[in-house]
Amino acid sequence: MGYRVSWIARTGTSMDELLRASRRKRTGECHEFPDVGFYLLELPKGDLEAWVVLIADGSDYFMDLDESLAQSLSEGGNETMYFVCSDTVMVTDLKCFRDGEIVWSIEYDCEDETKRPAITGDAPAIVNEVLKGLRSQQENDADTDYIYDLTAEVGCRLVGFRHDTDFETDDPALFQVLAG
Repeated sequence: MGYRVSWIARTGTSMDELLRASRRKRTGECHEFPDVGFYLLELPKGDLEAWVVLIADGSDYFMDLDESLAQSLSEGGNETMYFVCSDTVMVTDLKCFRDGEIVWSIEYDCEDETKRPAITGDAPAIVNEVLKGLRSQQENDADTDYIYDLTAEVGCRLVGFRHDTDFETDDPALFQVLAG
């Protein structure tokens, strides 16, 4: 069991642009948290530029979002993040694209020692900060694989969304349900 989810997050875009690119449409229904299916989330702006997040949740959907869509969405300079994980096989990936090119990535595969984790490109400093904290936890509890959380936690710190935690907001229906 576990999560099987993917998401694409993009700055400097409207929800409609992301919907067009993904060939999805709003159903008019909203949920407090994403369940199985497709969702759209616009994160509160705060001090930073807002991220729009397209989420595919569940084993029947998570592979429908792929890095090629994220890569094409990054054309024109908009930073675009792509996240995918399958807790079943403990494989996860976070990639950052800009201008159609990959800027950096983090891959984790519990079966492949070279990807525990594999960090490539010009990753932000937050990656090493989070990894250091997770390694510290790992030293104190060798029976739990804390490093597996690296991609999800970095994604959360950069974008503001994590698939496996409750989203704290005053809006009880923040996640827009999508149809394809």
